[in-house]
Amino acid sequence: MEEKEIKIQDIFKILKNEWPIIVGAAITITTFIGLMSFFFIKPVYQANTKVFIGKEDSYHTAYNNSDVIMYQNLLKTYSELMKTNDLIRNAIYNENLDITPSEVSRTLKITPMPDTQILQISYQNHDNMLAKEVLVAVVDEFMKESKELIQNGTVIVIESAVLPEYPISPNKEKNIALAFLGGLMIGIAIVLLREYIDDTLKTKEQTEKEMEIAVIGMIPCEGKNYKKSNDKHVKKTIRLSLNE
Repeated sequence: MEEKEIKIQDIFKILKNEWPIIVGAAITITTFIGLMSFFFIKPVYQANTKVFIGKEDSYHTAYNNSDVIMYQNLLKTYSELMKTNDLIRNAIYNENLDITPSEVSRTLKITPMPDTQILQISYQNHDNMLAKEVLVAVVDEFMKESKELIQNGTVIVIESAVLPEYPISPNKEKNIALAFLGGLMIGIAIVLLREYIDDTLKTKEQTEKEMEIAVIGMIPCEGKNYKKSNDKHVKKTIRLSLNE
């Protein structure tokens, strides 16, 4: 038997006739993802702060372009300092926080802002209060240790951490929208795959093409599964005669 071909117009007819499967797949997957997002996935809160890295007593001391470039280049050094286990461990110990250094470093993010002397620091946790407390503790310890390591350098908090009120994840609306679109695509794929692997003969033209014989008569089945669409007739009996 020749490889089955499906024309574009046939695809639209198939999708139209099998729309319950497509919609059902979309609703099922959307419902599942929605339940997961609302009831099973724990929310994640993010606390943020910003610090300025500069010269000590910069308000009263000459501050030239080379100083700016130097401190911009030092941002990476400051970033790595804040990620060290010893610094994080000291911060946790000083504030008596119930969390491990590995848990903190996993979601602690330090981002040097381009062409500035500013570090943006964020920390994520399932507990919004703990997220703020950990971030404040780490920044306080960082300010103390950085002053000891880098002479004449100073760290100033320019944007204080606040208690995050709303979680950053899961994004319920986005998850549901993506689940619905994904469900539609899966439903369409299922319908087209079923049609492609279905090798039964459904029409007179298919029978004549595949068997290379003429159809001289057919009796449609009009039971409970009968559909009015010409493309979906179920042939109960097909009488064939050999071509001469």
